Amino acid sequence: MWYSRNNFSTDGKTALIIGASQGLGVEIAKKLYLENCSVILVARTTKKLEAQSETIRKLPKQATHTAKVTFFTCDVSEYDACRFLWKEMALQGFNPDIIMCCAGSSVPKLFGDLTAQDISLGIDINYKTAINVVHTGFKHFCVENDQIKPSEWPRRHIVLFGSVVGFFPFIGYAQYAPMKAAIDSLSIILRQELGPYNFRVSSVYPGNFQSEGFEEEQKTKPEITKKIEGPSYPIPGDKCAGIIIDCLKKGYDSVTTDTIGWLLGCGSLGVRPRQWGFFQVIIGFIFSIIEPIAMWVIGRDIQSSFNN
Repeated sequence: MWYSRNNFSTDGKTALIIGASQGLGVEIAKKLYLENCSVILVARTTKKLEAQSETIRKLPKQATHTAKVTFFTCDVSEYDACRFLWKEMALQGFNPDIIMCCAGSSVPKLFGDLTAQDISLGIDINYKTAINVVHTGFKHFCVENDQIKPSEWPRRHIVLFGSVVGFFPFIGYAQYAPMKAAIDSLSIILRQELGPYNFRVSSVYPGNFQSEGFEEEQKTKPEITKKIEGPSYPIPGDKCAGIIIDCLKKGYDSVTTDTIGWLLGCGSLGVRPRQWGFFQVIIGFIFSIIEPIAMWVIGRDIQSSFNN
């Protein structure tokens, strides 16, 4: 649907953005706000949320701009905290049309070097923040719309953020990649279960982008992981956010942010929505031939790194 940009309405809407104290969540919030979309920022740190809210409010905008910025401090990895979040938003008159689950944190280490805290953090931030928000939100909407047929519910849009390593995992990402693969699986199920309730569900698989999180990753990333990844040139966070919003406007529900991500996704198409699907099938066929060779090379490099 590259010829259309009318599939992601933002003007006059309200977007709930989870993980909006830094990184991609903030960049998306800025772009939506400038499109006259009110934004609700959610994260665990009040001080960061206050600063980001003020920054967004100061962005230059048109005279007809009416969007608002607000924030809620909440640890959405806790289920009951999410239930309280939806109640508080309703009490203050907020009813999000768009729900974006952007939270994510990677601690790249060899499996044996991971701590119990690293593992728990991976599950909490990369998976529970998404499923908790969506599940409690859906239950909230069920009560709100209990007198309405599912097909007549107000149109809403859920956007879940996975990662390229979710469908091409490799050494160093045991704490992160499995949870992002779970997000991919969750998006497919939600498309089936929430579609009848007038929800559109999209999944995003960002490649490397410049952020505080990316800088932190470099501090613990094993050398063998860096070797397999090759030279990493992260794109600016605002550019990454722009690509995501543009793809959503074109109607894509499976979004990658760079060519490498798109190519790697072709190797594991599964049942997820397609992006230039005819070409993905062709590339997928080619990958089915060369992937065993590529994995042999990667396996050789891994074995060599452990022998040195």
